[in-house]
Amino acid sequence: MIVPMMRYSFLVFHADYKAFLKELKRLGVLHIETKKHEPSTDIQDMFRAYNDLLRTVRYLGERVKGAEIAGASPVFDHGRDVLARIREIEGLLEQKNQQAGSLDKEAQQLLPWGDFSPSVIEKLSEKGLWFRFLVCKDKRYDPQWEAEHYIEVINDHAGYRYFVKIEKSESKPVDVIELPGVDELHLPEKSLSEIRQEQSEIKDETVKLNHELDLISAHCLGLLNGYADELKAELDETNAYHQTTGHVEERVMIIEGYVPKPKIEELNRSLDEKNVLYVVQKPTEDEKVPVQLKNNKFARVFEVIGDLYELPNHKELDLVPFFAPFYMLFFGFSLGDAGYGLLILFATIWLKFKIKDTKMRSILTLAQWLGGATVLFGALTGTFFGIDLLNSEIAWLESAKRFMIDTDKMFTLALILGVIQILFGMVLKVINITITKGFAYTYSTIGWLLLIIGGGTTYALGQAEVLSASAGKIAMNVVLLVSAALILLLNNPRRNVVMNFLAGLWDVYGMATGLIGDLLSYIRLFALGVSSAILGFVFNELAMSLSPDNIVFGPLVMIIILVIGHGMTLFMAGLGAFVHPIRLTFVEFYKNAGFSGGGKRYTPFAEKSVE
Repeated sequence: MIVPMMRYSFLVFHADYKAFLKELKRLGVLHIETKKHEPSTDIQDMFRAYNDLLRTVRYLGERVKGAEIAGASPVFDHGRDVLARIREIEGLLEQKNQQAGSLDKEAQQLLPWGDFSPSVIEKLSEKGLWFRFLVCKDKRYDPQWEAEHYIEVINDHAGYRYFVKIEKSESKPVDVIELPGVDELHLPEKSLSEIRQEQSEIKDETVKLNHELDLISAHCLGLLNGYADELKAELDETNAYHQTTGHVEERVMIIEGYVPKPKIEELNRSLDEKNVLYVVQKPTEDEKVPVQLKNNKFARVFEVIGDLYELPNHKELDLVPFFAPFYMLFFGFSLGDAGYGLLILFATIWLKFKIKDTKMRSILTLAQWLGGATVLFGALTGTFFGIDLLNSEIAWLESAKRFMIDTDKMFTLALILGVIQILFGMVLKVINITITKGFAYTYSTIGWLLLIIGGGTTYALGQAEVLSASAGKIAMNVVLLVSAALILLLNNPRRNVVMNFLAGLWDVYGMATGLIGDLLSYIRLFALGVSSAILGFVFNELAMSLSPDNIVFGPLVMIIILVIGHGMTLFMAGLGAFVHPIRLTFVEFYKNAGFSGGGKRYTPFAEKSVE
């Protein structure tokens, strides 16, 4: 359900406003109305800093996840100091990476020449003996050059010949090498051994910096999270001031927002004690009121599914409690293997002992419900790890087989579930429209419900001979006339009869084609359930046929094929079982329930953000 909200307007003397905001934040009940949608420069800067810090915290958390980091905890006074050191380390690591890249290039240049001392070359040049480092493709090297010049071949590498040309001159030669296909290289002023030494030093420094970053990740996340809370609190306060309007020469400060109805008594008591002037009123129809959901324990775990689409607006029904049982059943129908359901149940129970995070435990609870539904439908269809129990000769199962259904009944059941959910959605649409617009706007939907349910019931009673042929005909005509009047003539109380009739004809076309398409979508439940059973059966057959006739290797190969095969089947079938019920929920059910959406989540101005 959606918690009703009340609109509050506070009028506070400017000298008392800071203390008032502090008290309001302590109470943590007011969702501040956004009047100024364009954030100030300060808010933008703070928001970027806050998000940057959150990304850093997530990165550091992943960095040491599941690892044991040896070493003493770094000492910092505040999360701000931790973040500053992290940024300093990141800057140093970037600098070291650039230096390492530059040294790698220099080492690659010197590699064909071997390890020699540039200082010796420099001393020889001072004596007038100049070394020119040359390279050409080995096929273009002419041995005749050695007879005409002082040339020494140094190395052949990757299809190139590296050699030096020695010239005697009082000054450095500046003429261009005239040997065809030859290029002159200008080598680094370091030896290869010196570069290797620098590379080793940079590597050691990089290791030390990364280890320090690991120690910060292992021991200082608490300080960083505390700093993040401080930034968020500062951001919220700055935004509160930003959304405040000043009146009477900025002496009276006005701030407005929304408070859940169950919390107004406590808020009013505090405001009266502080002599704060406030106005409470019910939100108007066109206001963008925040939404707070309040569901029972069962429906609450399905809110994560509803969040994948969007929140309802404050004027309509929260559909989570209504689609939750259907989603659970559809998942079980699609996966449809009792063995897979038991695996999900056992895995989630084990993980609940390991994981303490509240949100993650809620998701595991959802998985438990889905696993239970899978066990139920697996037992109903007689499927256990791909084994067809319905057609297996197992003595102790004979009495239970009368409760199992075959593929024909599965197909029928999928359609029945589809009809039930579509009609249930249309009933909710009547309630939704009644709440948001008024009962007079529901006549068209009621007409369709009467046509489908009344027409279907009349036909079934006639086929069962409960009604005589003449009585059945009269009843059917009454149903058709009443539903036609509601659909074609009374679909909108603000339009005239002609416009209603034309709009009703279009509605008939849309509903006739839409309902058939919606109903056919539910057949995929049957297809997914059958396909997962077939895949499991295929891997069972492969395990039996491919295992060698050996007392040791036979069972081993069989187990490997079964584990891999059923693992793949569980993943693929589980993915389909998760996605397709979401589609049925958000497309077929939400549409037939008249879901509008567009709600924004209730986020109170509080010392620590809550939902």
